[in-house]
Amino acid sequence: MNAWLKLKKINRMRNIYLKGVKLKLKLNLFHLFYRKRSILFPNDYKTVCIFMHTQAIGDAIVTSGFIGKLKDKGLKVYVIAPKRIEFLFRKIITVDGFFGLESKNYRTINKKVKRLNIDLAIDFFDFDKGVIYRLHTLFAMKPKHSITFNHPELTIFDTNIVNNSSAHITQRMVSVLKLLEINECDYCARLNLSKYDYPSPYELASKIKKEHKKLVIFNPYGSQKNRTLSMEQIDKTLKYLSSVNSFYTVVFNMGKDIKYDHLKNIMMSPYQDAENAFALVCSADAVITVDTAIVHLASAFNIKQYCIYNNRLHIGIYNNNIMWGPNNKKATQLCTSENIRTEAGDDLTKFDLSILFDAIDKDIKLNTI
Repeated sequence: MNAWLKLKKINRMRNIYLKGVKLKLKLNLFHLFYRKRSILFPNDYKTVCIFMHTQAIGDAIVTSGFIGKLKDKGLKVYVIAPKRIEFLFRKIITVDGFFGLESKNYRTINKKVKRLNIDLAIDFFDFDKGVIYRLHTLFAMKPKHSITFNHPELTIFDTNIVNNSSAHITQRMVSVLKLLEINECDYCARLNLSKYDYPSPYELASKIKKEHKKLVIFNPYGSQKNRTLSMEQIDKTLKYLSSVNSFYTVVFNMGKDIKYDHLKNIMMSPYQDAENAFALVCSADAVITVDTAIVHLASAFNIKQYCIYNNRLHIGIYNNNIMWGPNNKKATQLCTSENIRTEAGDDLTKFDLSILFDAIDKDIKLNTI
């Protein structure tokens, strides 16, 4: 058995090494056959394409502020992102074109974006596991200029900004706005979630508040297992929230079966779609969440929040608590205590709930919630 495990480990290390060699070979080929590096001319660009090939909802919410700044300047903005977040760019974030990427169709997408004659391509994300798709897209697109962050010297991107600090991701966006000579002041997310487009959640929030209750959103589910609260933790949190007479809690249960009938002032969200659920967050008095998409949404609308982070390292390098932190004065960021400092981070099921309850109790006493 030990021999088998050793063989498995050797095989894994060999695969990682070979992937690295293949990537270096592709980089050399790209570099050999790509056009020469161009100079940045900010006033020459009319069309921009933002690479978000492997990103998720939270990333899109944060990037919406950058997109808004470009649109204010009169630029046409296109986005390449996973198909699963297309709804955001069709309904909530205003862009001129969206290309839904899947691993099987990236060559087709590359052919489509090539026809756009894009002036400027921007990639805010590092040289990570999904970089090869973005490099293929850039090679096919051949824009007038391209900007990226923390790539090796051989990259085919024209402007490579090297900054290995764990600063919040919006600092990268602000730095690019400065390069493009666009006013970066008052950077904030730009989301279309008005009561005219989504009347139902606003009506529900109004009904709850008429009963002299504060609307609290509780989101216990993250995108990964180790960033999700256990059912025991969920039950304890709901029991606590039910004991606060001034609260009425709506739970984003993600289709999971949660027992709550014995508790007062608790309901499961009636919305199965993200758009209406997000619109409900806009009316909340407070949000409790483990998921960074809801963190960034609450930050965008300056809503009091208690966000639980698990000390993971983004792509194994950056402090995720900072880089993808709430970045808002109304946020109370609570962290797990293991500090194992890995890409996956701590196991959230070991989070001490008393830290959360104490933080809420303190704010109730101070009348800040």
